[in-house]
Amino acid sequence: MASSRDSISSDEQKTSLNINDGDKKIYHRHSNHQIQKLEAFFKECPHPDDLQQRKLGEELKLKQTQIKFWFQNKRNQAKVQSEKADNVSLRTENMKIRRENEAMQEALKTVTCPPCGGPHPGQVDSKLYFQNLSARNAYLREERDKLSVLVNKTEGHSKPSVNALAYPHGPSLYASTSNNPHVTYGTSTNQLVGRPSLVREQYPHERISVAQPPQPRQLHHSQPLSQMEKVMMTEAMVAAVTEVIALIRTEEPMWIKSSIDGRLVIDQEHYQKTCTKLSHFIPSARIESSKEDAVIPLDAKNLMNMLLDTEKWASLFSTIVSEAKTIHVLESSKLMYEQLHILSPLLPPREFMVLRCCQQLEEDLWVIADVSYHQVAFEFQFETQACYKRPSGFLIQAMPNGHSKVTWMEHVEVNDKVRPHWIYRDLLCGGFGYGARRWTATLERMCERLSLYSVSAFPTTDYPGVVKTINGRRRVMELGERMLKNFAWILNMPEKSDFSQQSATNSSGVNISVRVNKEAGQPAGLIVCACSSLCLALAPLQVYNFLKNLEVRHEWDVLCHGSPVTEVARFVTGTDNKNCVNILQPSSAAESGDLMIIQDSFIDALGGMVVYAPVDLNTAYAAYSGNVNPSGIPILPSGFIISRDGATTELDGGRDNGKTLLTVAFQILVTGPTISEELQMDEWTTTVDTLISSTIKRVKAMLNCHDGQ
Repeated sequence: MASSRDSISSDEQKTSLNINDGDKKIYHRHSNHQIQKLEAFFKECPHPDDLQQRKLGEELKLKQTQIKFWFQNKRNQAKVQSEKADNVSLRTENMKIRRENEAMQEALKTVTCPPCGGPHPGQVDSKLYFQNLSARNAYLREERDKLSVLVNKTEGHSKPSVNALAYPHGPSLYASTSNNPHVTYGTSTNQLVGRPSLVREQYPHERISVAQPPQPRQLHHSQPLSQMEKVMMTEAMVAAVTEVIALIRTEEPMWIKSSIDGRLVIDQEHYQKTCTKLSHFIPSARIESSKEDAVIPLDAKNLMNMLLDTEKWASLFSTIVSEAKTIHVLESSKLMYEQLHILSPLLPPREFMVLRCCQQLEEDLWVIADVSYHQVAFEFQFETQACYKRPSGFLIQAMPNGHSKVTWMEHVEVNDKVRPHWIYRDLLCGGFGYGARRWTATLERMCERLSLYSVSAFPTTDYPGVVKTINGRRRVMELGERMLKNFAWILNMPEKSDFSQQSATNSSGVNISVRVNKEAGQPAGLIVCACSSLCLALAPLQVYNFLKNLEVRHEWDVLCHGSPVTEVARFVTGTDNKNCVNILQPSSAAESGDLMIIQDSFIDALGGMVVYAPVDLNTAYAAYSGNVNPSGIPILPSGFIISRDGATTELDGGRDNGKTLLTVAFQILVTGPTISEELQMDEWTTTVDTLISSTIKRVKAMLNCHDGQ
């Protein structure tokens, strides 16, 4: 059976096409150039979509059906070869175990008693020994059964539920409603006066997800680590460090240029020969690999300490890492849980349990390595293991002038059965979503921002305006950073993203979540969040410049009430002047001074964010006076996530194809701390849904992007 499958899949140079007259087939033999291109593309993307198949066909002068059948045959061949390799590996391991077993049996025949040097125990002694073991096992089973009965008796009284674990104070459903609910967009003191009509008919089958702000997951080891577990973790970490160093320092043939976008990726055939490991998701594994160099404006020791501290790690990469927690600390490494996300409600987060280790290689050179580890039992288990981190990490080399050179390497195995939403398929399958470039670009931007906190005078690129002190500047920048983190948090909605309603103005739908906020730093009360993702046929920089353009902002931003906006302060947060924190004031509120807008925004090679929040005059003054800690200022951010779609290919000449993935999210404070039980749920969900839908419609119209673009 295996031989027949081999004969079918081994002919890589032919593609068969059925014809109607009889059972005859037409075989087309591909040229060496065509095969090389197809093989290179297969390594990057084993499941090309129709557009990619069509582009490949145009380049290689093949029909789309030929491309389709070639990839089908190649996937079948890869599956057979993988099964063969696994069988050979398992047979070898089995033979090794059998030989070890035979050697131990031979050794037992000549074993002597250590105390007296006498002969080994006879059959009678062995039988008695096994009887004692059986009695001991029976006793342990009885003890286990007693404990099981005790747990079952107390389960209905004291055993915490899943919700209780996720939310220690317990989730509460605060229904609310009045005929004219007092709705506040982002702050507890400003109503949407003069806003356009925000009314739509109720959508069928509406469901609202209600949740408290997420609390840290209960990730505690169920029992102390045994010595065997510590040894296994240490061995896994040593192997991971060795592999990371070898991969980062090796160039061709281990690393090759991607045929899709030209980035460096691992040649999996060469990797399997060098590092023989079984796939964790056979036969549906997709491999994501990438390597990137970057010079960071931070000295190596400080950078290394930030990357090793779990809280600082999550804070530094808040737009990627939604949660990080140290589970166990060993002598030379630690076990940590981390949750990564793409900022969109259409994609689930990725969860990892990884071992992390730091090792100094030279006086000014360090390596930090990560590898997935799932041998130890924990109270919290993944619902579905969707990804596995192969040995990954980064080299940090100290450079003059307080800078560091970082070489970042990512190598992740993804279960391809978990298919991403179609508009994010190229971003994830192409490797940009969680690739090394995204990590290094974020690290560069955040370190540039940190370096500007310590300046003693206003840089020439700043416009201080209403902010008179350097301490006030620092406070405004801290508030802006907190806005970005809070905004990234609301877009990570694994418990709250199951409600989706299809809007007439947005083909991707609108996700709505509800929470009762009692935490400091945000207004207390019932908060509704709505977010949606869509694709625009424009380059990310064009979309970013449009959203930053104050001359047209009043045409799409409901906070402006149709009035132009004036910039009253601006502070640059990086080497690119487009990255800055702004304090804005609508002209309609200039006379009364009762409304201001604080905005933080950035753009890099992969995309950007524009996040803003309305504040009253007293809150704005507290923010820029520098006399109040920004963490205590209640603020409710809304905004936009701008991302490349990841579809750049060599077929496009290496150019960006000019598409943007845009995620929009708004938050509304429905009521204050006292929540009315009469407030209708449909009314405020209708309001926030119509608000986001109408904003998207205006933005698309002003950008001249119609549905389907």
